[in-house]
Amino acid sequence: MDGRLYEGGKPSLSGVDAAIVDDVSADEPWSLVERFAELERVSGTEGERSAAAYVTDRLDGFSIDHELFEPSLYLSTPHGASIETDDRWTAASAKTVSFSANGTVGGDLVYVENDDEMESIESMLSVSLDGLPSDLSGTVVLSESIIPISAIGELSDRGAEAFIGIHPHEREPHEGIVTPVWGGAPPYEDRERVPDLLVANVSASDGRKLRERAANGAEVTVSAETTTEWKAAPLVVAKILGAAAPAVDEFVLAHGHIDSWHEGVTDNATGDAALLELARVLHDHREKLRRDVWVAWWPGHSTGRYAGSTWFTDEFAAALAERCVAHVNVDSPGVADATAYDERVKWMAAVHDVAVGAIEDVSGKATAEFRPARAGDYSFNNLGVPGMSLQSSIPEPVREERGYHPVGGSGGHADAWHLTTDTIEKFDPDVLKRDTEVYTLATARLSRAERPADPVRAIDRLASVAAEYDAASGFDLGPVIDELDELRGATMSFLDDADGYPDAADRLVKRVTRLQFVTEGEFKQDPAESRPPFPRLAPVERLADLDGDEERFLELQLQRARNDILAELRRLRRSL
Repeated sequence: MDGRLYEGGKPSLSGVDAAIVDDVSADEPWSLVERFAELERVSGTEGERSAAAYVTDRLDGFSIDHELFEPSLYLSTPHGASIETDDRWTAASAKTVSFSANGTVGGDLVYVENDDEMESIESMLSVSLDGLPSDLSGTVVLSESIIPISAIGELSDRGAEAFIGIHPHEREPHEGIVTPVWGGAPPYEDRERVPDLLVANVSASDGRKLRERAANGAEVTVSAETTTEWKAAPLVVAKILGAAAPAVDEFVLAHGHIDSWHEGVTDNATGDAALLELARVLHDHREKLRRDVWVAWWPGHSTGRYAGSTWFTDEFAAALAERCVAHVNVDSPGVADATAYDERVKWMAAVHDVAVGAIEDVSGKATAEFRPARAGDYSFNNLGVPGMSLQSSIPEPVREERGYHPVGGSGGHADAWHLTTDTIEKFDPDVLKRDTEVYTLATARLSRAERPADPVRAIDRLASVAAEYDAASGFDLGPVIDELDELRGATMSFLDDADGYPDAADRLVKRVTRLQFVTEGEFKQDPAESRPPFPRLAPVERLADLDGDEERFLELQLQRARNDILAELRRLRRSL
């Protein structure tokens, strides 16, 4: 075996785990990737429907039960953009984004400096508007950013005519989406959150030329065209019925998006291939599974801000809330040279052991723990379903040697993610086979384990965040820390006396996960914006920068949040 892919030469497995991993083959994934590489799978198009038909045809061939849904999703397809300055220079690389406003606007080109190094995804998703006037009427704001989701609303409120983002890619900007509304379609009460600003992006080379013109007081005309409408799109769900414990009425959800930008081989044809192989292998081993495994291919990921998985969450809310013990997000596996698991892996505390164990036992490689961002079809956060994404990565030294900038997917391949160049040569079937082994083993272990999620580890993670906030502020979080300690003790006693994975343990995991990740209600969706750990208490970090009424107002908000959290923790403890 390739030492780049497997430290020590082979997976460290035995018994059922070994049999499951040994059955993973490169043949079926390779065939799917070859077919999908011929399709442009923008959501709601014939290419996406052809991809879904391929998946359902193969599921039929494996005799795996499945259903094809066709939900109506609120999607925004970008078509084109143009940027022209008053000296008649035209940007060759201009693109617009999903949910940009349509039309043509003009104004003074105003540059605001961002992090010139662009050293992280966070720096490329934000723009500081400090130093700009409160009234931006008659201006087009220019800055280095892939998409500054949080700043778009403020730019619109200040009256800016348009925003132009300078991407770090030299030849073309990455495709993207600008709305903060998770799922694309907002609830009626949040309808004003759909942005009303014209947005265009340019490459790094065009961006440098625009910066020079901005310094010389240029005027600019920007046009953009998008189609934003309700469209039917195919959503496939396969169900593998675990037979090892007939009385267990729970399931694990493995999922990934079937739509793409352009051919989208590494984002996410490879993920679709891994899911199909995972379904085939686990179906063959269903007699050894305690829980059912649902496998889903989502539309609307790219042009609807995870619209497909959001629709599914709304439609199957009760089943997910009451019966889904964990989810596994399969996105961007199989990227050529993605030999490491130390940067892009993400999981929630409750499923830590399964995530780490699957990576180490298959690949023999070291890994590191990262908190999932508010992105990537984690549409189940508000329900509290713990999740993981075990994405491999091109090692940092290799990316630095190639001059890659940070990107959100494709294993860190900056010349693939959301670009026309995400084509079949960017994928490696051997890497995909290993990644599929990891994802299949993790899903199988979640299905087979007596206790798939660990509520004690989830509580410990919450307690550590509360302790950090308490130490960094003058606001007393001691009662929260004490109550978490009481809950931890009660949980350990409860688990010592319990058989299997009681409903109370699952409910506890979900409630603690919600406290760690969301602020909105259980059957709502938090915005597609950064969520700090324990987000309802995170504002304590701002107290040191405030005084007067603002400080008192924030203290009142935190007091009420603390009261509510304490009541929730006490209810959880009593429920045990």
